[in-house]
Amino acid sequence: MRFVVFGGGMQGRVIAKDLLSRKEKPEVEIVDVNDIPQIPGVKFHKANVLNAIEANAIASSADALVLAVPSQIAEKALANLIEFGLPIADVSFTPTPPLHLHARAIETGSCCIVDCGTAPGLSHVLIGSAHTEFGGLDSISILVGGIPIKPPPIFQHAIYFNAADLIEEYVRPARGRLNGKEISPSPLEEPLDTYEHPEFGKLESFISDGLRSLLESFPKVPNMVERTLRWPGHIETMKTLKAIGVFDTEAAIDAIASAWSRKYRPDKYHDAILLIMEAEKAGKKRSWQLVDRYTDNQSAMSRVTGFTTAAIASLLARKKFTEPGVHAPERIGIDGLQDLVLADLAERGLKVTCKDSESSLTR
Repeated sequence: MRFVVFGGGMQGRVIAKDLLSRKEKPEVEIVDVNDIPQIPGVKFHKANVLNAIEANAIASSADALVLAVPSQIAEKALANLIEFGLPIADVSFTPTPPLHLHARAIETGSCCIVDCGTAPGLSHVLIGSAHTEFGGLDSISILVGGIPIKPPPIFQHAIYFNAADLIEEYVRPARGRLNGKEISPSPLEEPLDTYEHPEFGKLESFISDGLRSLLESFPKVPNMVERTLRWPGHIETMKTLKAIGVFDTEAAIDAIASAWSRKYRPDKYHDAILLIMEAEKAGKKRSWQLVDRYTDNQSAMSRVTGFTTAAIASLLARKKFTEPGVHAPERIGIDGLQDLVLADLAERGLKVTCKDSESSLTR
């Protein structure tokens, strides 16, 4: 078995290490345009994923590809890889899921799962499974947050993925659905919710734009929302920065993203991740919860995101899902393959608890 990971950043390296550790003892290779820290046992290629000839020469004969590149080049990179007709697990962020590439992937025979990550990603796999089992849903609720275990003063947060993409969470309209009507409020202009967790205590949440493909996959679900969890005080700081114009221009966003990346590094502020989902149909509720912490010099955010992506890449390489096209992650759950992903994560110490009940999430 052979995997090729395009993207040698932190997330790509986490995925490569996880794939290398599997019992199948696969060949694992990383491709990046820059020199990166070497991983024992992983072959490195210095090449550009945007150069179709270079990329195809390396990808040829792989059992599955993984795409983990910066958001600025993600869509073009995926379009290149689709031409090779191979299975792809894509964890790169794009403003909207690149499902418009579906028809071309069918033509080339490429089977691609996009938005492979935490939320979207694992969240969507599980919601998709409930939608199939319950025969539809009345409501979907997702709560997610990667937070520092010991937050810095004032900012009350740290940078666990691309800082500019993080800022997008606060300024991009948060798409959702309420009583059958589409909504897209500005996250920092909406009221905050509080959430009490038995381990973390009081947290705050704001409405965010992580539903993405769920809105199109399940158009008959009348209520669905995602909210992002943060320590108290952080969101007020972000509101102040937005009010004084810090996020008004790309140059300003780039400057503050660079400053935050230096000051609030993940190696300085170790993180925990909390993911809670609830799906309801006719009074019956199913909820899932995952909690993880910084482990083995890996942030919790990179672990959950990377391990989920690796699990999906392994599923594709083993031909458990083979339908050509570009698919949202909920397809894994819709097709009843969620237990394969959950078992894969459990082997790596990520245990998702599941509970059926008649009661709602406590907020």
